[in-house]
Amino acid sequence: MHIAYWSPAWPLERFQNGIITYVHWMKRELERRGHRVSVFTEGEGHSVSDPDIHFVRRRLRDRALRRLSRIWQSPEFNVFDYSAVIASAISATHRRDPIDIIEMEESFGWFADIERRTSLPLVVKLHGPAFLTMPTNERDTHFGREKIAREERAFRLATAIVSPSVSTLAKTVERYRLRPKEARQIVNPIGLDSTLPLWSLSECERNTILYVGRFDKIKGADVLLDAFALTLKSRPDSRLVFVGPDFGMPAMDGKHIQFEAYCALHFPPEFRRCVDFRGRLSIQEIATLRTRAILTVAASRSENQPYAVLEAMLQGCPVVSTDAGGCPEIIASGETGLLAKSENASDFAQQILEIMEHPEQAAALGFAARRHVIDNYAPAKVADSAIEMYERVIAGYR
Repeated sequence: MHIAYWSPAWPLERFQNGIITYVHWMKRELERRGHRVSVFTEGEGHSVSDPDIHFVRRRLRDRALRRLSRIWQSPEFNVFDYSAVIASAISATHRRDPIDIIEMEESFGWFADIERRTSLPLVVKLHGPAFLTMPTNERDTHFGREKIAREERAFRLATAIVSPSVSTLAKTVERYRLRPKEARQIVNPIGLDSTLPLWSLSECERNTILYVGRFDKIKGADVLLDAFALTLKSRPDSRLVFVGPDFGMPAMDGKHIQFEAYCALHFPPEFRRCVDFRGRLSIQEIATLRTRAILTVAASRSENQPYAVLEAMLQGCPVVSTDAGGCPEIIASGETGLLAKSENASDFAQQILEIMEHPEQAAALGFAARRHVIDNYAPAKVADSAIEMYERVIAGYR
């Protein structure tokens, strides 16, 4: 079988993103089984020698038309017509080496146009529909409304919809009243790496909390900081290591407040001295930090299947997460981690303290979490489900 995937960037070693991580592990496992996997991605290649990685670029004519379009519309709207460029690249590859099926995310509703232009069967994989993942202030803009509308129109044409989270799939189907021929959950895979460092109680710093994620509203970074402030009242020696890009928090004037300004506005100076803001780090650096912290936290207001949580669990790290979206599908509270009520800083702080004050319990949660991920999210198991789905979609398309 020749399978085509769309990825927003490549490779995983340079770009950390849930979609890229998913495609990375699927490509590895499917190729191990003898399938052909072509990845279509935006931008320029960076030391990528794999002939099945196709960097999609706008043609000179397309770039000229794009520049002209800026005269009458905002530049951000140019993203909507990119589906034609992707479809052209996929069609060119298909003519040389026939593709059996395409799988791609839902962003901007591109997938419906690509299926129409290529006449190839397509599975849309939910990684985060805009109506769930866009902050309120962005949803209310002209661009935000257009993005959601385009995704809705595309969903209504979808033949097959797959989601790693039952919650996300159900919310999408219900919101748009969809009736696709195929709609099912297939979790995202995560592979074992023999070089991956494992968490241990004897090696970790028992006063250190690790957060890996964006500083923004959707990821609940504001709730996390409030929870950490409450944690400090009980354990003044606590330290928060914050890893991730600074996207800012929405302000009343429609602008965004960046991390440093937000801390200065909402917390006393001594609070900031307890927070180690690292910004973006490599996968290897993050893996090392997980082994040094007593626990890893996730504070999202909306989630599908967060790789940041799965990766921590795979390393055996104790995890505290909110109960948003698909998080309860990953974590059984009290068994493989602890769940806190979403947007509830007090409950979040309580769960953090539960781990910090009961380290032996934390170690047991981390051990069970690693076993759970190995048993349920192995690429081989996920690939079995995906291949069966692809065969059904292809047969129905024919």
